[in-house]
Amino acid sequence: MSPPRLSRPRATAVAIASLLVLGASAPALAASRTAGKPTAAHAHAHHHPLPASYTIPGDKTYPEGIARQHGTPYFYVGSTSDGTIYRGDVHQPATKVFLPGGKDGRTSVAGMKTDRAGRLIVAGGATGKVFVYDTRTRALLHVFDTGRTDVFLNDVALAPNGDAYISDSVHPALWHITAAELKSKRVPLPLRVGVDLGKSPIDYNAGFNGNGLVVTGDGRYVLLSDYNDYAFYRIDIRTHEIVPIDLGGAKGISGDGLLLRGHTLTAVTELDHPEGQIATLKLSRDYTEAKLVRTLHGHGMHSPSTAAYDGHDLLIVNFQFQIADPKLPFNVVRVHTD
Repeated sequence: MSPPRLSRPRATAVAIASLLVLGASAPALAASRTAGKPTAAHAHAHHHPLPASYTIPGDKTYPEGIARQHGTPYFYVGSTSDGTIYRGDVHQPATKVFLPGGKDGRTSVAGMKTDRAGRLIVAGGATGKVFVYDTRTRALLHVFDTGRTDVFLNDVALAPNGDAYISDSVHPALWHITAAELKSKRVPLPLRVGVDLGKSPIDYNAGFNGNGLVVTGDGRYVLLSDYNDYAFYRIDIRTHEIVPIDLGGAKGISGDGLLLRGHTLTAVTELDHPEGQIATLKLSRDYTEAKLVRTLHGHGMHSPSTAAYDGHDLLIVNFQFQIADPKLPFNVVRVHTD
């Protein structure tokens, strides 16, 4: 039996965020993520069945973000409680420490993505920083710092041109790192606001707001979920116009983590669904309307946060946010979507 869900006032969010900056073991805010096309390894999965789940070490890990690295068998998962980053191989049932927690000031991590150059881009939650690593050498390449304490950098999305966008759950901003900045040799670099969400239809109120996000295939829009308000928005990267996405009357659809293929949007959440919910929505051509196609529950999920594509499967992170006595071991579960 799951414990009763805790309320999510801004004061609590700020308090938890402060603990995470100090490296406390309390779980962090939810968030979330995308990436990865079918790989050759996955194409042979019917000959060699892949594990149904992947264990993550530690009893206070509270893993939140995930990145599936294209062209390799690897995926990465991060701990909100101490900033450890783990690496898994889709063929092996256990993950291993890739980058130890606390190093480089990385005391908590949330969403993450890998880009085509083999960089791992990691949102640092309440640290207000984005960390960038070389997955081949494990070297720290960049620290992009907001310089603020009233932020929670939650999810990362990559645009076709190589730019990165980062959602913020407590401060009304969409943060932006250009492809040129990611390639730069300069360290550290400031993190800049890409779009100010302060005067927009997105209502930043008590609790967690901007969360899962994706960039459309044409690179023109960011689709952002407002986690607490069960809402989704289309943000024009060039004009900064923000338009609510009409869900056609569908209720209870939230996006802690988002994935996008073409005009099919997948939203993962534990909000109101400790058994997990995966919602599949079909978007209109201009991304302003969405029709709910189906929802999935269960499938080994326990208060999940987000997902990554692995071929036609989803790798779902069981975050178990705010659960004092989590189901151990923490893990990532494979969910077949066909």
